[in-house]
Amino acid sequence: MPIPSYCPNSGCQNHIHPSAHWLDRYGSYQTLAHGTVRRYRCRGCGATVSDQTESLHYYAKRRLPLGEVSTSLAGGACLREVARRYRVSPMALQSGVLRLGRQSMAAQMVMLSRLNERKTLVFDGLRSFVTAQDYPCDITTVVDRGGETILTMIHSIFRRGGRMTPTQRKRVEQKYRVWKPRRGSMSNDISLLVDELWDYLRPPVPSRPGKRARIDTDENPLYHRLLSQNPLMRHFRRAGCIVHGRTSSRVPRTKENPLFPVNYVDRLLRHREKEHTRETIAFGRHAVMQMHRAWHFAWEHNCRREHRVRRPLAGVHAEQASVSSVVVHEITNEFFERRIRLRGVAAPRSIREVWLGELPTPPIRWKKGQRGTSVSVPGYARRDLA
Repeated sequence: MPIPSYCPNSGCQNHIHPSAHWLDRYGSYQTLAHGTVRRYRCRGCGATVSDQTESLHYYAKRRLPLGEVSTSLAGGACLREVARRYRVSPMALQSGVLRLGRQSMAAQMVMLSRLNERKTLVFDGLRSFVTAQDYPCDITTVVDRGGETILTMIHSIFRRGGRMTPTQRKRVEQKYRVWKPRRGSMSNDISLLVDELWDYLRPPVPSRPGKRARIDTDENPLYHRLLSQNPLMRHFRRAGCIVHGRTSSRVPRTKENPLFPVNYVDRLLRHREKEHTRETIAFGRHAVMQMHRAWHFAWEHNCRREHRVRRPLAGVHAEQASVSSVVVHEITNEFFERRIRLRGVAAPRSIREVWLGELPTPPIRWKKGQRGTSVSVPGYARRDLA
């Protein structure tokens, strides 16, 4: 169990910069889930803390082997299979996955705060569905071209299109009377993603022109329209500092394709996340849970997977994006033990919506009149983000 590293009292002098000997032993207590837990008391304000205060297993009623669960999920196992493997209920495993998802998003925010400014970004959407194929969704991913590093993701649910049989059309109409996607949800979500691009992309200063920055997408007219409407994009394009490259999605997806980085990430996401495999029966049942697993995949991809299998000494994807190996080690060293502290780190809105469970999601039991579902966010998780 991790020893506390700071006082939880925000008004204490040991909250921001704790002294060398800021806490004293203050007894212990017994728990069924964690055994003997040691307690401590702050010398500055007298607040009490324990070995569980900063633990990833804080407030857990059953201690799961989260490291092994993470490996199973990264290997393409579905939640029910993992729950059977460790003889726990699916709901208990879901709680563990939510912990892994929040820890992965925290690691992503720390990594982005140490990321150097990029010159070429690629983004595109992965088509999947949530609860049923009547509710298709896109997970739009922004990827750095240099190291195929995932920078941000966003989730959008939209109405089903294409040809449908009369039975399918009748079922879809019944479902949409209970719950239907918000009009313009896709446009609003992609617009939010475009606004966040400037946290990662830094075009050259107009007075000192250099190599132009570049944003690559496919020929989706929505991408072109939203990028053209963005004020910063218009400013940099008029100054000749940035270019928007558009590539047909029908072009062979080789390494020479400008969209190769995001195609590569989408392929790995389909391979490692069971719910996105083609014609799978292990579909996602909640948008928030779906994105927690997607962010766990992003952490695995960025900080644990080698950039190329045949060149493992080249480092992980984050290191290829000029993130220091020291920072990567700090993120991964105690990932499964201590919750990552977010002091001084900005939380993008795309991550906040997932962390706080604010993504809209259709109900599963729509025939019984269920109109909405939600994922409860514990108080300590809200405090961690705040």
